[in-house]
Amino acid sequence: MIRPLSLLCRRTFSTSRVSAKKKLVGAETSKGSKAKVLVEIPKPIRDTKLLQTRCCGLNKYIEGEDPVLKPDHEYPEWLWTIHTGKPKTFADMDPDTKEYWYALKLANRKQRNKAKKGVRFYTPPRTHELKFQSRLPLRQSQ
Repeated sequence: MIRPLSLLCRRTFSTSRVSAKKKLVGAETSKGSKAKVLVEIPKPIRDTKLLQTRCCGLNKYIEGEDPVLKPDHEYPEWLWTIHTGKPKTFADMDPDTKEYWYALKLANRKQRNKAKKGVRFYTPPRTHELKFQSRLPLRQSQ
């Protein structure tokens, strides 16, 4: 039995698009064969003035222009609080948030998958761990 809800969950959406020109190769072939589509990847934009005034690559249509960037005060405040660096691990997050529990679940899943594959969990000591000195006094042998 096919569940219609499971089909909806498996959909994937692409958030980035490349505006590219498509060329058909072999379009004049026999009836049974399909024509191949070659996509030309656009060259990177190196014009600094254009990069400062427009959001290059956002236009999804072949014709048309990229949108003009507005001043910072015209954008919402939450836009400037978005984390753009490396993804945070669950150790760096607050345990009272959903993101923490999702990250912890993902870390546990990765560890279980490694254990199933037989990957060993031994990691050699790091350099700062080799230089460890105890603050406790040494025990005198009697």
